[in-house]
Amino acid sequence: MRARSISRRDLFLGPSARTTGGICPPGTSPSSLHACTGCGLCAEHCPTGIIGLIDGLPSLDFSSGECTFCGACRMACPEPVFEPDPVIRFPHAAMITDACLARRDVACQSCGESCPSQAIRFRPRIGGPFVPELDEQLCSGCGACLQVCPVGAIETKPRDMEPADV
Repeated sequence: MRARSISRRDLFLGPSARTTGGICPPGTSPSSLHACTGCGLCAEHCPTGIIGLIDGLPSLDFSSGECTFCGACRMACPEPVFEPDPVIRFPHAAMITDACLARRDVACQSCGESCPSQAIRFRPRIGGPFVPELDEQLCSGCGACLQVCPVGAIETKPRDMEPADV
């Protein structure tokens, strides 16, 4: 275990005051990350390089890659942060916003071509390019579609949210 420097805030408030800066690695939750020591082994062993430490806690950044659910982060972690069983989907799903090129009459299917679970299909329409439709049940939340979208029109949302709440 490596010693890590802590801020004055963490010194007085303790590690429970830390929060995740974004999406937790697969098989973790914000509450399980309280046991994280911030050693960074999960980030070092991630083959796609999407894990980074924010305020000493692991967080995923899908702008540079996707999660393949390989489990390298789980196997490298010396702390009881990860669930014991492998995880194959996140508690979030992708969401295609109105900034999508295909919804603005520009032909683009990059998200559908990159989706490993084929959760994004394209519906034909008269007089315009095919429009993406996302099947939330098939979506693993891996982030493959986020990195390839040329206009950043794809976001993540918790699975339990209704479309009206977004």
